[in-house]
Amino acid sequence: MANVLVTMNAFSEKALSSYPELFSAISRAGFDGVEIRRELLTKETPKLAEIKTLLTELKLIPYYSCPVSLFGADHQLVDLTLYYKEATELGAALIKFSLGDYQDGISKMHPLADALRYFTEAGIRFTIENDQTAAGGKLSRLQSFFAKCRSADIPVYLTCDIGNWQYTGEDPERAVAALKDQVVYVHIKEVIETEAGYATIPIGRFDRQKWKRLLKLLPNDTAFALEFPVQSEMEDYLDMLKEEVYVK
Repeated sequence: MANVLVTMNAFSEKALSSYPELFSAISRAGFDGVEIRRELLTKETPKLAEIKTLLTELKLIPYYSCPVSLFGADHQLVDLTLYYKEATELGAALIKFSLGDYQDGISKMHPLADALRYFTEAGIRFTIENDQTAAGGKLSRLQSFFAKCRSADIPVYLTCDIGNWQYTGEDPERAVAALKDQVVYVHIKEVIETEAGYATIPIGRFDRQKWKRLLKLLPNDTAFALEFPVQSEMEDYLDMLKEEVYVK
């Protein structure tokens, strides 16, 4: 089984008030790594280099989430210099973005190929995540983008959020099956429909079974992360995930 992580947005504001304590608790629970969320970094949180030191001491692997569109409103690649610098400061093994306004035949791919050389040389796996927007979360757009990447031998992969497909009206099982060969990292969650709209809730062992069906479509060596409000002991969720992955 590959690495199992937990995302920082899974925790309460109180838990996030002390990164050292939270990282220690994550390590004790048996996780392999932590997804650091750029949007949660503030003047009060440790600097990226300090986070790297804390995680290294605990032998936790850092992934880096950037809520940034890879392609801007002009359909062209955004400047990745800052995000590369931050990812290297963190010692990230993986970075993820949203697709953004990519347009087949209009968006130029050679700048992405050039940028990817730096990430690859630094040992940072480069991914985009299917988000909750029509631009970055529709299956047809993602398939078109990955087809272009593969034809140009550009090493971009997918962070598959198994809950986000519902927000864009896609059938989750169809989408996961169609893109499974691009997936290197999976966000685990359950999404339900409420009167106020869709809501993310914790996974369950005996109910809320959609996450289990979707995991069966993916290889066991995919990296996984819990991305839902942690409301129980972290070990319980980790055990649930390991049970399901190992019995496939």
